[in-house]
Amino acid sequence: MKKHLFIAIAAAVMLLWSGRASAAAPDNDIRVLLSTASYQSMDVTVLGDYVIQENPEFDLNSDNITLWVEGNRLVIRTEQDSFSAPKITLISKDDSATSAYVGYYNANYGFCTYLGDMQFSLDEGHIRAINTLPAEHYLYGVVPYEMSNRFPVESLKAQAVCARSYAAAKCVENRDLAYDIVDTADHQVYYGFSGKYTRAINAVNETQGKVLTSGGVIIPAFFTASNGGQTELTDNVWNEALPYYIQQDDFYDLTNPDSPEQKAFIPAVINTETIPLMDPFILSLIQSKADSAAGGPVDLLSVVSIIPKDPVYHTPSRSYSNVDVVLMASDNSKKTGQITVTIAFEELVHSEENPAGIFNVARPYLRMRGAEKGSKRDLNGQETAGWFLTNRRYGHGIGLSQRGAQQRAVSGQMYQDIVNFYYSNVDLITFKPADQDTLLNSDEYTVTEEGIFGVEPGTESNQFVGAFSSDTGLISLVSYDGSAKEAGQMMTGDMVRSAYENGTVVVDLPVIILGDVNGDGDIAKRDMDLLQWHLLGTRPLRGAYLAAADVNQDGAVDNMDLLAFIWNLTGKPIFF
Repeated sequence: MKKHLFIAIAAAVMLLWSGRASAAAPDNDIRVLLSTASYQSMDVTVLGDYVIQENPEFDLNSDNITLWVEGNRLVIRTEQDSFSAPKITLISKDDSATSAYVGYYNANYGFCTYLGDMQFSLDEGHIRAINTLPAEHYLYGVVPYEMSNRFPVESLKAQAVCARSYAAAKCVENRDLAYDIVDTADHQVYYGFSGKYTRAINAVNETQGKVLTSGGVIIPAFFTASNGGQTELTDNVWNEALPYYIQQDDFYDLTNPDSPEQKAFIPAVINTETIPLMDPFILSLIQSKADSAAGGPVDLLSVVSIIPKDPVYHTPSRSYSNVDVVLMASDNSKKTGQITVTIAFEELVHSEENPAGIFNVARPYLRMRGAEKGSKRDLNGQETAGWFLTNRRYGHGIGLSQRGAQQRAVSGQMYQDIVNFYYSNVDLITFKPADQDTLLNSDEYTVTEEGIFGVEPGTESNQFVGAFSSDTGLISLVSYDGSAKEAGQMMTGDMVRSAYENGTVVVDLPVIILGDVNGDGDIAKRDMDLLQWHLLGTRPLRGAYLAAADVNQDGAVDNMDLLAFIWNLTGKPIFF
């Protein structure tokens, strides 16, 4: 293989690189798989300046645009013309990036509008839509839907930091897939762009580039609707212990009046005045269990104590499986004694098998159960002491609680305080895009705002890092996932990191080895396969990997680059 030819091409035409729209650094953009169900046709709305990448002369200026599957190709038709191709990519030419959009009827959310680029391709005979756009603009379509735009701004900022961190971690995890993230709660909800959500948009803008890291690596900052008063551990839910999640009580989630909960009251004294305060199902359940324990009918007199037991997870979890109800009761002979009955919380959960169940009727996914002392007004307006059986937690309970964050912001906490409660031993880092003020100095390599060029395959990291200096930043090498790179060969996607302001601000410049499309440091058939899949639309490239595919450096990734791969891998000369 004549790998050196790729480097020669880069040196000859490096000036062509500046200002290329496709030269986004890793994680500056994100690829979102949108919900299209099994669509074989769809109406598309295009507003603003867009072109079709596969046919730039095609006129998209039409009120009626239809897309459908025809054989192994897609067809796009306007009122004036039609065009077919294996994939159809709408590229935004809007400099402001928020005044042009593509709209369609999302299978889950109805009509949505999307900023950025939109690629339509085929997936098992159906239309697949992937929205590629800057990560910050992606968050405009996440934050006001994962949280309400009406929430206090500091809670929205906390949500923006978490959603940005989660998305960035997904970009790393799924870099070899056709997309980074989906638009549903399987990852995080994404509805596209609506300019009316100004509070959420401002929260995104005011936290631009801020993410949570552990050991320099951006963490998948999970969040939940409501934790029920206690944060959960990842190893309890997913059998994977992540060190930045701890179990602790969350008073603010518990006291938020909007945190979902269900309660069933059991009075301390059971008589004709207090029985109406009990749910008939609870009364019937306790009565039948007490009768069974006594070996015959008994009269319930009072409740001595209610003790939750058998935590679902290990201590200090307060999510219980069962509860002991200690009763005072009398039998037919008026003999009084103490009876303990055990209620499994699952006995209270509504289901087809248990239609009388009182828990999870309106809120079917609450899952944290317990018991606590409390009181309830009786029919005469007097407070009646007793206990509540409780059912809380909407979601998995891990990471930021949206209801807890809301209440913390109401109480005056700043977003930094909020995220520092929900994530342990993490750093809040600002990832800043490269500009002329943050570029590295190097006599050996070409450094641009898009990345570092002129790196030959086989370059050792310990030799590479010494070729750079910075006027203000501390330099280090990191792998594509952000972990420290201390040895081995340089690969596309590795980064030279400059840290500023005591390490709280970071600029990452990706290494781009022309031809190393899969980021393993070598140039082989696998790289050519990835380029082919990109051209077919089955696995779009992005960031440094897309830049590495433009081996002829003409500003476009196309069949000429594929031809260059073929010639190099067969040992034939290249002419441009």
